[in-house]
Amino acid sequence: MRNVRLIYKKGGRAKYISHLDMNRLMLRVIKRSNLPVWFTKGFNPHAFITFALPLSLGFVSEYDICDFRITDDDFSNENVKNALKKSLPKDIEVVDIIEPQMKVKELCFAEFKIDIECDMQSNNSLKDFLNQDEIIVEKMTKKKNIKTFDVKPKIKKLSFEDTKNGLKVSMLLPCGGEDNVNPALIFDEASKNISFDVVLVTRGKLYNKKMQLFH
Repeated sequence: MRNVRLIYKKGGRAKYISHLDMNRLMLRVIKRSNLPVWFTKGFNPHAFITFALPLSLGFVSEYDICDFRITDDDFSNENVKNALKKSLPKDIEVVDIIEPQMKVKELCFAEFKIDIECDMQSNNSLKDFLNQDEIIVEKMTKKKNIKTFDVKPKIKKLSFEDTKNGLKVSMLLPCGGEDNVNPALIFDEASKNISFDVVLVTRGKLYNKKMQLFH
């Protein structure tokens, strides 16, 4: 038996699939693909799968991670890839099948690209907002309390690209654990005083604390 890591993209209409439904979908896909996947024991055996980092509803991704175990050591990664390609829905695409090199707890950072529609005035206002020395936001804790903090020090990288209809913002944010930052926190705060529409949020590659690609 060996561990297998599926790297996949999630786009199009699949952005409306919640994390819980994504778990159910992947279980059905694995069953339909007839992969020699390891199942849990007990009264309700099911394929044991884990996701590295839940994706917010409405977001798309370029580098999502799902881990599971194969009971047949001779069943190659290429065979796993081919089986999944035949079973996955249209808007979920296999990027690669690898043997895990890092543990999920090593995840530290995620890339985000935010496509925004706005006029020139809001374009400039958004840039000024994001370039502030301090950005105070509110976040709900696990205990349902409101936590207020400065998110600016947590934005590790920030860049802008003017587009035909507005602005594309790229940023690197901490992910996983208590330090997780959702870009929605930042843009919800910005929207209190600036008029714009977030058209699409794309989560890109994932990294460890040494800024090595998570794989």
